[in-house]
Amino acid sequence: MDGESESLALRIRLFFRDLLGSRMTAHLGEELLRLRTDFEQRLQEKDLIAATLREEKQLLMSKVTMYEMTIMPHASRVGAEVVAYQKPTKPSFSFLDIPAPKSRWQVVQDEHDAQMEKEIEEDKVKAAAAAKE
Repeated sequence: MDGESESLALRIRLFFRDLLGSRMTAHLGEELLRLRTDFEQRLQEKDLIAATLREEKQLLMSKVTMYEMTIMPHASRVGAEVVAYQKPTKPSFSFLDIPAPKSRWQVVQDEHDAQMEKEIEEDKVKAAAAAKE
């Protein structure tokens, strides 16, 4: 009798593991996908904030340079000499042209495509060398 109850208990445990295991796997897969997209979105936000701050810094530096070029020559002779020897730099405001970050899958796919193209080129070179012989 004890052997029958163990086999029944074993069958019940296996049934519940099969039943809930697949749900848990699907749930964890969805959760992993959600976390990955959230991570990639946060990386893109970080890049956008950094680009905005760089642009703001360049704007402020151009204003400081303009003020130096305007005020320093009139303030003192030393200021006029400093301005005369300075070469103003032209600010660049092209920081917002950051491409969207690639997901890990896209990076793996690009690497695979590059490897396949390399192998195709090697095959062409080998075929051309074999044809010459």
